[in-house]
Amino acid sequence: MTAPFTHHFRLQGPTLKRCTGCGFSWYCGKECQKASWKFVHKYECPIFKNALASTELAVPLTIETVRLCLQAIIRIKHDKSWNLPSDAFPILPNRTFTNLMHHWEEIQNDPAEMEFLEVMSSYFYKTFKGIADYGDLIDMDQLGVIHGRIRINNMTIFGTYGDKLGVGLYLSGSSLDHACLPNACPSFSGTLLNIHTTESVDCFDNLRLSYLDKLYFSKPRREMLQKRYYFDCLCRACVDESLDKRMNSVRCSNCDGVILMEPFSFESEPCQKCAQSCSEKDVENVRQMLELGRHTQILLSEAKKSDDHRRVLSLSEELNSKLRKVLHPFNSLVISTSLQIACSADILGQYAKAFAHFSELSTTYTKVHPFWTFQNAEILMKCTTRGLIVKTAPKEQLELLKHFVEAMKIVSVCAGRDSPTFAYYKKFYEDCREAP
Repeated sequence: MTAPFTHHFRLQGPTLKRCTGCGFSWYCGKECQKASWKFVHKYECPIFKNALASTELAVPLTIETVRLCLQAIIRIKHDKSWNLPSDAFPILPNRTFTNLMHHWEEIQNDPAEMEFLEVMSSYFYKTFKGIADYGDLIDMDQLGVIHGRIRINNMTIFGTYGDKLGVGLYLSGSSLDHACLPNACPSFSGTLLNIHTTESVDCFDNLRLSYLDKLYFSKPRREMLQKRYYFDCLCRACVDESLDKRMNSVRCSNCDGVILMEPFSFESEPCQKCAQSCSEKDVENVRQMLELGRHTQILLSEAKKSDDHRRVLSLSEELNSKLRKVLHPFNSLVISTSLQIACSADILGQYAKAFAHFSELSTTYTKVHPFWTFQNAEILMKCTTRGLIVKTAPKEQLELLKHFVEAMKIVSVCAGRDSPTFAYYKKFYEDCREAP
């Protein structure tokens, strides 16, 4: 496979080129469109056109996994370079699509995955009828292996502003193992994958990416990794019990100090400030706050679906005020709720409120989350830019620049100084400096 498996996206936009044949696929430019046509789209275009004529066949095309499997089937059938080693990545010269892990044996024990595969196989038989013969590739065993390789090895492609553009399959990127606290992070220039190290790494084999978008407690995190990727994570974050305790830190009822508490057994250490231990009442209060958090998250999800930002802000503020009476500001639930308040207030133009929470997050977020993340850069940048709006004294504005420097440091490492993301952050800051 000599080209990235990512040529077209199901994403509309004013600068994207649309295929006039099927009217379904969009491209970032003519070169991208030509490359897609050469490798796959001249075969999938009539399939899309046929499927879009039927409501029953059109809906599954909106599922990324279905489109990726379709591309894989087409390339296996028609692209002779598909199983050839690539000279584009000399560190792994013999890595091909057929080398990728598929975990088909484990997938067969997952009823939900098998039901999805049966539906997808039936769908392909209907969609290909009268257009192309891919019968040997869409029976359950063959399709299961193809689907497994894509499911286990695909990567989400993000744009300049952190927006999700689609998913792609990269032979190089898929070779990197997972760590919940990674030492590298990906960025994308179009469909080109860039890997940036966030600390010194002595060789390629020791590079680690995070397969998860968020850092959860170790138990649900390991369960998600096992269910999604079929491995038991034993990285330093998963074996370090203190990280879970920090994420579930409790406010001492005696002095407001920090009490580290295990999130499932609720066993705790004495307060780091006054040495007081948690009482049974304290533990019960923590249980109630966690349950309240779960309930509120359901309500927040419903409000987000309708873009009801005022409702999201109201729910988040109500939850946050109750959490802070029991949980410490370093608690991951307090941090995530505070981040929700900051983002919602920012959208609604309540910049003073947004700044207050972004400012607190600039010190609390990295207590339980990695420093080298775009989320942390966004917090630091918003702290600077929103602060420039509400803080008018030159001395106060000068103090805010340290957050901007930290944000740009993160972006320069995680995306590169020549990246569109770096240019976007710099312009974003300059626009706020010029705003009245």
